[in-house]
Amino acid sequence: MENFGSGLAGLGFQNQIPTAFDFGDTSLCREILHFAQKSHDYHAEKKLMDLLIALGVVIIASLVIMYACNSFDDAASYLGRNMAPGVRGATINAIGSSMPELMTAMFLLFLFHDRDGFAAGVATTAGSAIFNAVIIPALCIFAVRYKGVLVKGSGDAVAAVRERITRIEMSKSGLLRDGAFLLIAEAALIWFLGNSTMTWWMGGALLVIYGVYFLFLTSGFGATSDEDDDDDAEEEDDERPSKFKAILTFDFNNLIYNGKNYTTGSAWVVLSLATMAIGIACWQLAEAVMSSADALDVPAYFTALIFAAAATSVPDTVLSVKDAMRGEYDDAISNAVGSNTFDITVGLGFPLLVYALIFGDVAVMSADQTQALRIVLFAVTVVVLGVLLLRKHVTVATAYFLLIIYMGWMGFVFYDMASVVDAQGVG
Repeated sequence: MENFGSGLAGLGFQNQIPTAFDFGDTSLCREILHFAQKSHDYHAEKKLMDLLIALGVVIIASLVIMYACNSFDDAASYLGRNMAPGVRGATINAIGSSMPELMTAMFLLFLFHDRDGFAAGVATTAGSAIFNAVIIPALCIFAVRYKGVLVKGSGDAVAAVRERITRIEMSKSGLLRDGAFLLIAEAALIWFLGNSTMTWWMGGALLVIYGVYFLFLTSGFGATSDEDDDDDAEEEDDERPSKFKAILTFDFNNLIYNGKNYTTGSAWVVLSLATMAIGIACWQLAEAVMSSADALDVPAYFTALIFAAAATSVPDTVLSVKDAMRGEYDDAISNAVGSNTFDITVGLGFPLLVYALIFGDVAVMSADQTQALRIVLFAVTVVVLGVLLLRKHVTVATAYFLLIIYMGWMGFVFYDMASVVDAQGVG
């Protein structure tokens, strides 16, 4: 009793502690309740502030990733300029736009060294893959329907002419090729996640799948013919941005080379600097995922599924919409599907391989949650591919159907998160 009284005295209640510690002293009870309320309010305010800071970091990281990926894409596109359009979309464009997912998964796994970090990496790629498969095709359809496609030959001398497209016809062979490898990659990951741990050879197996996919692409299987040189489709801007704007937008070509045409050397320099900027942004994004999870008292798996997935999907969206508005529909869809293949095989396979070789096997988070996530991802992929492959033309109605699928996906995520929070409250 004396120790308890001394403890209360240390909290500032020394003037209200009677010798025999009278529990009937209502003023003391009120003081204790007041102190507890102040402590609760302080922790609630701190969590709210931590959440707001994390959201701010996510927004800033999204902008950095978007602008840096523009530089990455420009440099990578120059280096891969001789590739066929569909192949370029599924390799160069997909790798460039998927770099954020790869780096975020790396940071989540290596910085936090536990199954929560790996689960957050899985959630990042899964959430991004759903976004790529559903939202990106829908936005591409809306863009060409309501904004229009740049008409070839409408150069700088006249105002750019855009034609609104009501129906899109895509190469079925290229989509079938990309979709088949995506389903193989997802099926392999579902099988691997059925184990209690994931080992280095599983990461290697995922990389092998992408290697075979890359060989199919470079061999020209399912590629469409390059009907014309699309250099004239690039919308050049004669006005060079100021150095200050180039810094803010991570436009390394204008910042260092004054916007001159790329050479192999300058393209590699820009590519390296853009990769560094993306890496720093993804590092902060990984930290924001964990801090927002602490603030919300939910597993990092959910904050990664929402915040990290959205932030890392920005480059895919911008790149695909730009391709679609230039009339390059095959590249736009190949980028979205190819990005998903890269995310699953390389974005998860490479970090898993390196981490397992250095630190040992990785424990898999709650089998029910992870497996449910991957099964939903597989089902959504099958539905989207079926819609795009079985229909002769893609229209606005297709876009609205894809949006309905995404709303169902978000409902699944929030229901799953609410179930976990309720279970924690009961526990």
